[in-house]
Amino acid sequence: MVFRGHGIAELLYAQQTGETEDLSDTDILNYALTLEYLEATFYLRADSGGSLPQGATVADIDPDGNGQPGTVPGLDAVTPPAPATFSVPTFVRTVRDHEITHVLALQGALGANALNRDDFAFDFGGAFASAAAFLATAQTLEDTGVTAYLGQTNNIDTVSILATAGTILGVEAEHASTFRLINGDTVTPGNADFDTPRSSAEVLAIAQPFITAAPPLPFP
Repeated sequence: MVFRGHGIAELLYAQQTGETEDLSDTDILNYALTLEYLEATFYLRADSGGSLPQGATVADIDPDGNGQPGTVPGLDAVTPPAPATFSVPTFVRTVRDHEITHVLALQGALGANALNRDDFAFDFGGAFASAAAFLATAQTLEDTGVTAYLGQTNNIDTVSILATAGTILGVEAEHASTFRLINGDTVTPGNADFDTPRSSAEVLAIAQPFITAAPPLPFP
């Protein structure tokens, strides 16, 4: 018997994994950490106008769990399309907490090799000027996060790190699809059946306009 599905498997693998890059697992974790610093800071500024100190936990940022009044005009008035009924500001706060937790997990995995949050500075331009601008930027960041993690699945050597990246990727995809729902967009970019992986260079080209200062990075 000839197994004829082999070509299909190769096709699916090629569609869902990124190009091979000469990055160590430590490099990839710091690459992911850089993106998580960016996302966590973005949602913190939206919620309270604050930033993310090195080593801060969710409890440090929001001790009572109630968040802050928020800095995005009109966000409180945004509602998801029916039949969804969730609170958009509460969802944003939940995403904030997820991103902070991702930061802490990656810092823990990297130990002394982790890039320091205090060596980064971020500028989101007019992203907080209106609810529409904020939600569009959030969708861009989350879509980019999905393709960033997906793009490195072919490069991670350690099984436990690959498993952790997969669990974060799943959450980032859920964030992205929810922001797409709120924005009235398709569930995936272009309603594609498969997400398109991006290389670190492609991802950083999208993220770079938001990063105004960074330490020397061990990746493109």
